[in-house]
Amino acid sequence: MSNDKLRDTKLIYDLDKIEEKESFAFKLEWQEIDTPEGIFNIVSPVDIEFEIEKNSEGFILRGKVETIVELVCSRCLKKYNEKIKGEIEAYYINKRFFDLYTKSEKLESLDNIIFFSENKVDITDRIIESILMEIPDKPLCKKDCKGLCPICGIDLNENPDHKHEEEYIDPRFEKLLDIFNDEK
Repeated sequence: MSNDKLRDTKLIYDLDKIEEKESFAFKLEWQEIDTPEGIFNIVSPVDIEFEIEKNSEGFILRGKVETIVELVCSRCLKKYNEKIKGEIEAYYINKRFFDLYTKSEKLESLDNIIFFSENKVDITDRIIESILMEIPDKPLCKKDCKGLCPICGIDLNENPDHKHEEEYIDPRFEKLLDIFNDEK
């Protein structure tokens, strides 16, 4: 997976300039996102809102990401658009606290901990992660998608009354069917 082309200077924040809490909101014009399942087109701007809050050990990043991604239905194989509403949550902790967190149970109680040593952090990966987490494992254009006919491949959504005259038997399994018919 290579989403390096999505990196942008407006997604890099100088933590020294964050006082207590700061809020940010903007849109990104990303065209596509690379995922383990393949490359998906992003068909609307990525709308981002988040805040960075300073604490004694580092910074907490919380926010939301919204966009529309073009997916392929896993039943009928047609392209459709899916609205994505993701959440961003990350804990940026100064590396000087690394030993404290790895030797205690604090690490187990917090998800999404990122240790930093420089005073600049890039939140691109958090945005990508929030989009990826919302893409369904089995995309469906609609909940009751009927899919394709297993015999001829016709779209059963467009032809709900579609039937075949005789039962289709895969020629690779014909001999097995003969075995079962002999037992009767």
